[in-house]
Amino acid sequence: MLAFFFISLTFSLSITAKTTGCFDNKRFCFELTPSSSSLYLVSVQRKVELPVALTLYSNVMQDIPTGNGELKSKAHINAFLDTNDQVPLGVVKNADAFWASMRVKWTVGRVDAIHDNAYTYLPPLQPASKYRIVQGFNGNYSHSGASRYSLDFAAPVGTPILAAREGVVIDTKDDGTKGGPTPKFAKYANYVVILHSDGTTGEYYHLKYKGVVVTRGQTVKRGQLIGYTGNTGFSSLPHLHFGIYVAKFHGKYVSVPFSLAKTSAGNTH
Repeated sequence: MLAFFFISLTFSLSITAKTTGCFDNKRFCFELTPSSSSLYLVSVQRKVELPVALTLYSNVMQDIPTGNGELKSKAHINAFLDTNDQVPLGVVKNADAFWASMRVKWTVGRVDAIHDNAYTYLPPLQPASKYRIVQGFNGNYSHSGASRYSLDFAAPVGTPILAAREGVVIDTKDDGTKGGPTPKFAKYANYVVILHSDGTTGEYYHLKYKGVVVTRGQTVKRGQLIGYTGNTGFSSLPHLHFGIYVAKFHGKYVSVPFSLAKTSAGNTH
């Protein structure tokens, strides 16, 4: 945990300045606390007891002053929120300028996750032999880079999706209504993300509109119904995208290889 020394407040700053900003349905919030030397301390605290990796960008933020009082600018700072502690990030001279300039990117999950390679995942569509894998690891269409280790299962809209591994629901979205064959549609994707005991996340994408049946913070068992397939987001046909991921800073992530239970020929990876 980051430690810091803070001098007592010696005068008042404008009470009209915005001092709190929350993101992702109050998953985490930034606080600006008046300090001495006409500065605000910028800190962040998670409000949902689930891990998240974030990066804050601002061209007006500076390092917390050291003993010599020198201020050094910083373009960004990373924070991994895995406790409920408030984490100090830096200082700013003007609150309004901070809110005007700041940007934040985040990824749910643990940056220190180490995948349990011995775990065998349940195929999320059952019976597995009925649902063909139309794009596998290193698929030419879209399974490259961060998502190289993922699977696409062709399935009619409304097919039940089962949790491939037990865990806690860390993120959901089901208000998207659009889908299409280019990345510009990606923001409309509906999904369920489940945090596993090894810190990785199982991610299920392209669900139908209002097709999620679990909620953030809910514990789910392997094989439990979590939603229904669709064709939302960056999707050229109705299907389920499934992969195992590790969170990274700057809003990034990386997929990891995994194995499916061998339920029929061609369904083991």
